[in-house]
Amino acid sequence: MDELIKQRFMELKAGGLLPSPKGVALAVIELTNQPNTNFQDITRMVKADPAIAGRILRYANAAHGGSMRHIVSLGQAITFLGMSRVRQIVLGFSLIDDYRCGPCPAFDYIGYWKGALAAGIAAQRLAQVARAPADESYTCGLLAGVGRLGFATAFPAAYAEILRSGLAGEALNVEENKRFGIEHVQLSAEMLDGWGLPAVFTSAVRDHELPAKSRLEPGSRSYTLCLALGLAVRIGQLLSLDDDQRWHLFPALFGAATPLDMTEEEVRALLKLVVDDWQSWANDLKLPARIHPDLSELLSDTPVGLSDHVKSGTDAVPLRFMMLVNDTERSSRLSNQLEGLGYQVTRGSGIPEYPLWSQDVPVGVVIIDTGDAQRNDIRLLRNQQGAGGRSLHIIALIPDAAKSEASRLLQEGADDYLLYGFTEAALHLRVLNARHRFSLQAADRAVRELAADSGRESDGDDRQLPSEASRDPVTHLLDRRHGLERISREWSIATRDVAPIACMVLAIDHFKQVHDQHGHDVGNTVLRQIAAIVAHCCRSSDIVFRHGEEEFCIVCPGIHEPKVRLLADRIAATVRTHEFVLPSGTLRVASRIGIAVRSPEITSPEAMIDEAVKAAKNSV
Repeated sequence: MDELIKQRFMELKAGGLLPSPKGVALAVIELTNQPNTNFQDITRMVKADPAIAGRILRYANAAHGGSMRHIVSLGQAITFLGMSRVRQIVLGFSLIDDYRCGPCPAFDYIGYWKGALAAGIAAQRLAQVARAPADESYTCGLLAGVGRLGFATAFPAAYAEILRSGLAGEALNVEENKRFGIEHVQLSAEMLDGWGLPAVFTSAVRDHELPAKSRLEPGSRSYTLCLALGLAVRIGQLLSLDDDQRWHLFPALFGAATPLDMTEEEVRALLKLVVDDWQSWANDLKLPARIHPDLSELLSDTPVGLSDHVKSGTDAVPLRFMMLVNDTERSSRLSNQLEGLGYQVTRGSGIPEYPLWSQDVPVGVVIIDTGDAQRNDIRLLRNQQGAGGRSLHIIALIPDAAKSEASRLLQEGADDYLLYGFTEAALHLRVLNARHRFSLQAADRAVRELAADSGRESDGDDRQLPSEASRDPVTHLLDRRHGLERISREWSIATRDVAPIACMVLAIDHFKQVHDQHGHDVGNTVLRQIAAIVAHCCRSSDIVFRHGEEEFCIVCPGIHEPKVRLLADRIAATVRTHEFVLPSGTLRVASRIGIAVRSPEITSPEAMIDEAVKAAKNSV
């Protein structure tokens, strides 16, 4: 297998299809590989490119960490770094300069380099943990995903199709192998090997996305480097994505740090160092890097729509899982992935164990394999839940061939379902749905407890969160009546304070076809997923409610129109690109979003909503 991969790589390389350094950078790299080259030759060559020369000087001064006086001579910087480090620095920075754009329309070149730069800096910071040289760790992190850039360069049209399909994990690897004869991590490893990185690094690159399936010996230097690289790449992804796309990475970030014996505080401290370095280098390289002055906000994975005092209450309620799955392999796969995301998992073998477990865990998710269980087990779980007053979220695990059973299971009391052949993205979505529901319930409890302790405040600016009775039973968002009451209060406050207020209306196109083709229960599942996505895209101060059968209204106090439009674009893009898993297959829904803001022409909250509805209908 390894020989076939190498052969395919050599074919791509021989065809001149892969990214490679150019101009002065290529000449410097070739010069450092010659046995008789001296530092003076390299210095003369580097001086031909002022940008490369400046970055080598900066890197050298950062590398010595103040242990000597400031380096002002390029020759001194190159001598200090050594030929190997200079070659790697030139390689990385030249690729960033030369491949900022390209022929693949679906590949985000700038976003890729933003994440790659952050991953390189994180890998360099983790070098001590990984017992590896810092400079090679930096290059390894920076170029760990260069195989993706290789596909975008060599096969722009075909790779664009794959990117638009939304495939991830092993499904993505299978499709890449089918199309190109090699996977992106394999291509990355071969390219780094061709550029002279040691085998210990190329092995880490090959396995860093799926370390559980690695052939590397646990505890070995290569395996530790693989784990560190996996964490570094996740940090790169975290910093390169927008807020609305980032929610699913937080549990995995802390989960990836656990095998390295890093605590949550150590991860936060690492991230602060990486953010500082990343913003500085990104500015030098002219890459857009968002400033994150508040790391607690950056690392928050609590669903929005909750106030700060409620957020602390929801964090205190752990989301735990119980597996009622008899198949050992299937149970282990689910448990490993959930534990990798940082969740606590208990394995059981049948319904009788649930009452004992639920006494210790007031909030929980039960994943029950209906392929192994009797159909009435879900109803039995619901009955026991009602008798004990417990809060429970049931996910039915079903064979891929039994998709048609999903509607019946939802009618019998399941909250969601998951196929045997689930992807990591599908599991993330189920976790999101559960977190969203439990967070809303925790918010309701927190508000009731707050009211019991202090009484209801008489101030007209009271923004208490609603009770469960005021929520839409399908989406768990505010229902229309209570949503309109909230917008009326926010409108009065904005008028009194002469503050901006806006609203958006998101309308799902052709939603009746989902009901007609897949059934009412599946349609409700899609609505719940859309509700969770919309809520997670919004700010904590926004109010989200179900406005119609397939309409969602988002009220945005204290925000001006330009920022409302950015938020609307994020919501629309997230819903548009999301893949919904249905009994009959997968589905993407089309949507329209309209915006309206308070103005002299719009003089009431009802008029503002009507204007947003019209804008949604007229949007393209």
